[in-house]
Amino acid sequence: MLWPYARLRRPRNLELDQQVAEVRRRHPESEPWLGLLEAALEEAEDGAAWEGAVPTPPADRPVKAPVLAHTEIAVDRRAARRWVRRLLKLAPRGGGDARGLDAVALLEGALCHDDARLDALARAVGAGPEAVRVVGQMAAVPLLRACARMLSGALPPTWWEGYCPLCGAWPVLAEYTGLERKRQLRCGRCGISWPLPALRCVFCDETNHEQLGYLAPEEEEQMRTIEVCRTCNGYLKALTTVRALAPWAIPLDDLSTVHLDVVALERGYQRPERAGYALGARIA
Repeated sequence: MLWPYARLRRPRNLELDQQVAEVRRRHPESEPWLGLLEAALEEAEDGAAWEGAVPTPPADRPVKAPVLAHTEIAVDRRAARRWVRRLLKLAPRGGGDARGLDAVALLEGALCHDDARLDALARAVGAGPEAVRVVGQMAAVPLLRACARMLSGALPPTWWEGYCPLCGAWPVLAEYTGLERKRQLRCGRCGISWPLPALRCVFCDETNHEQLGYLAPEEEEQMRTIEVCRTCNGYLKALTTVRALAPWAIPLDDLSTVHLDVVALERGYQRPERAGYALGARIA
């Protein structure tokens, strides 16, 4: 556990600062949550303080289990509490009583996509469930990014699932890069990418092309579409680009394209309420 002792900070990511400023300028309505995301991404960039908490993945995990499934993660409770309090101060309406919130339980619930547990933590301190859910997910970002850096060698060489091979989350973006335009799914939490055939639904594995399609909003350029599945009514935003987005750019892109989510929701499509895999990790 290096948190209390890590003092070396990496240089500021100027490109990240510029992108945050651009999102703030173009989408002022996102400010209530952009402040949280900005803090989480900056903390993730200064990742040395989190790398000491990266666990050793179990060697006997099931074939379809993400790398972090059923891991034991040791964090410094006081450092975790300071980090969560910082985010709560940035959250809309303060996010409730920071002093009464169990920071380690919040991190564990967010890491494992356990919304029921996060809602229970919110009720215990009289906070709004939505705010606590968002704070929890932002609190987990630096740890997940550190895991992505340190455990890249533990990722399976082939992965056929729609959920993230590291943290079990559903992707927030399908990315088509380069001349070949091969589909790469991107995780908005840990930032990693993994390939999946274009004619396959991320959520239900549907491969019938008659059940798969896309929405192309008129105001958008051809580089942005929304992939949809008529079997499970799921949707995923898609981007055609020259080069892959940096891990920190994925959640910024997701936040700045909320209007595409609205287009999909208005047509009856939706994102799964539960994560792709029940992670079952523990933070001690």
